[in-house]
Amino acid sequence: MIEADAVNVFANQNDFAEPVVYIKRTGKARAINAIVVRDMLSILPEDGDTITPVFEIHVANDNIKGIASDELDLGGDCIAFAVRVGEKPTRRTVMKLLAHDEGMLQLECR
Repeated sequence: MIEADAVNVFANQNDFAEPVVYIKRTGKARAINAIVVRDMLSILPEDGDTITPVFEIHVANDNIKGIASDELDLGGDCIAFAVRVGEKPTRRTVMKLLAHDEGMLQLECR
């Protein structure tokens, strides 16, 4: 039931999700749906010169309609999405797997 809800409810554009593009380190890409949290938490890098925006992305734990947890390459894979609704999508690197279960992955992108 968790897996079905992840794909049919949370990753549904009519409910919570929006289209994004998942890009593997190899360059292979696929369109998927994701929940993009745009609170833009900011982290000060060690050098203190720049603020890096951080985004939380929720996707189905599925290798066709989302991203399977066993295919994820942290620091190598990217997700392209609009930083602000209506803007042109840009690539953000998937840095951390914050949480996951049978249905969803919660990712940190920068």
